[in-house]
Amino acid sequence: MKKNKSVLVVFVLLALVAAGLWYFESNKSIKGEFKDFAVADTSSIDKIFLADKEGRTVTLVKEASSRWRVNGKFLAREDGIRNLLETIKNVEVRSPVGKNLYNNTMKLMASKSVKIEIYSKDENIKTYYVGHPTMDNLGTFMYLEGSSVPFITFIPGFNGFLSTRYFANETEWRDKVIFRLDPRRIVEVQINDRARAHRAFHLMRTADTSFVVKKMVDGQPITPLDLNKVRSFLSGFSDTYFERIDNGISKNVKDSIINIGPFAIVLVKMDNGGEKSLVCYRKPVTPGSRLQINYQGDDLPFDFDKFYAIMSDDTSMLVCQYFHFDRIFKDPRNFLPGKDLVPSQQRFE
Repeated sequence: MKKNKSVLVVFVLLALVAAGLWYFESNKSIKGEFKDFAVADTSSIDKIFLADKEGRTVTLVKEASSRWRVNGKFLAREDGIRNLLETIKNVEVRSPVGKNLYNNTMKLMASKSVKIEIYSKDENIKTYYVGHPTMDNLGTFMYLEGSSVPFITFIPGFNGFLSTRYFANETEWRDKVIFRLDPRRIVEVQINDRARAHRAFHLMRTADTSFVVKKMVDGQPITPLDLNKVRSFLSGFSDTYFERIDNGISKNVKDSIINIGPFAIVLVKMDNGGEKSLVCYRKPVTPGSRLQINYQGDDLPFDFDKFYAIMSDDTSMLVCQYFHFDRIFKDPRNFLPGKDLVPSQQRFE
């Protein structure tokens, strides 16, 4: 009995040693440079190219300001860049894909994957393909250009797959900022509310801490001004965003909305001579609108939650929220000392 147990123990030990040697040799046969997806020094990366199987491409270029630009047009989302660079830096290989999964994995990656090219000083330092997640959603199939096999990758400490961090949709990469301005450098703001002339006003900085606010309808100044309210208003231009771009709007609908004309135009001028404007249009009520009718049961004339806007340096139809813009579409009487008018009650009056 003891002899049989000894033979069994020796057999198990030999099997473990053989398995360890096989794993070591199989991994050793794959060259290190063909399974190293990570780039340790992401600060040296200055360009990233992404392409998917739907024909979409995105080129992200790092500017002197350290901000990234999308296809030479828009600033890139800071969170998207941050997530991508962290993934590029920390991605590790869990294991090569086995022979039984090789053909199926390569087929799937050929039909649905994202190619990424990473550059530093105009030199391509890494190219690989990002595929689908594993069955448990804790790994991601990737193929490094020049390798003989794809790999299952992961980030230590992160429970999830990585493919969502690599995307080639230009719209999704675009930063949603409308105004990101230093309030201390704003010298003039015009809120030309065409739907409600009594709410249109013109704010001008006359000195570092002095301002004048005049109603556009009659040129009468708002006095006395509450400087804290003026500063709070100007701070609203430091982080103003749109919700999304309406890529599904038809040309006919867009032309119709523009032909009706804007309900408001926002113009901001800076101390360096630069200026930025936003032209705002009523958004028609759609099946997706939160409110369809008023309290009397009548159809609403326009969407009461969202509106369209076009920036001065773009032609995209931006969907914006009135709630977010309440701090900009102010009644000029709100600059007087005392309690503010309730924005939600004054929004369309």
